[in-house]
Amino acid sequence: MKLFTKFVLLLAIIAIMAGSAFAGVSSVADLKGAKVGVENSSAAHAIISEMLKDTPDNILVYENVSALIEALKMGLVDAAVLDETPARYFLMNTEGLKLLPEPVNSFYYGIAFKKGNKLRDDVNKALTEIKDEGILARIVAKYINADPDASEIDLNKGAKNGKIWVGCSATFPPYETRTESGFTGIDIELCAAIAKKLDKELVMIDCRFDILPEALESGRIDMICSAFTISEEREKVMDFSDPYDADQEVILVLADKK
Repeated sequence: MKLFTKFVLLLAIIAIMAGSAFAGVSSVADLKGAKVGVENSSAAHAIISEMLKDTPDNILVYENVSALIEALKMGLVDAAVLDETPARYFLMNTEGLKLLPEPVNSFYYGIAFKKGNKLRDDVNKALTEIKDEGILARIVAKYINADPDASEIDLNKGAKNGKIWVGCSATFPPYETRTESGFTGIDIELCAAIAKKLDKELVMIDCRFDILPEALESGRIDMICSAFTISEEREKVMDFSDPYDADQEVILVLADKK
């Protein structure tokens, strides 16, 4: 009986040691021992897939950032890796989260086009003017501390040069969100400003993030503007505008975790 009791006690100690082996995420290095959540087909998804290629089961993939944050709050993941701007948005609007100071990496956002589409040249020209005139800076500043209503955004309806069809995944505040009254976000207002410069009517098409490239290639949309990271891999199959914003991948954890 005593031998059996000692055996059970030993098993209990082993279980406790195994459960306490992971102390939480406090740095990029800690991700290698963690359950890490990412948004499907995002830049973070690619980066974490490479980082944790020896432990792929530790990567949990979610269809949008809201679902990712919910998983973090529920303790289904130890850390969420995502772009800094939306991370700070959720940090301001969600209790119990903490942003780690060390970034995973840095990158640029660009507008994507089907290979060879000359629309890119017109958009780049408009983008340069929008930056030089301070319009882009004002758009970004507006969304740092507020959530403007979609009705405030001028889609340039009835423009003489036809329509420009833009794909986005409208689940990524503050860049793009879909509300009852329409689309809102940094990317939406940027595209509205571009449409105005080109004298075109802006039409936003909401797609799942992972099918945006397919929609572009098939011609269902003219361009992608959805906090879309410029990468060597993507540049092999599509063209990009000049960068319009810089960001970095960061780590969100629960505030009471290390």
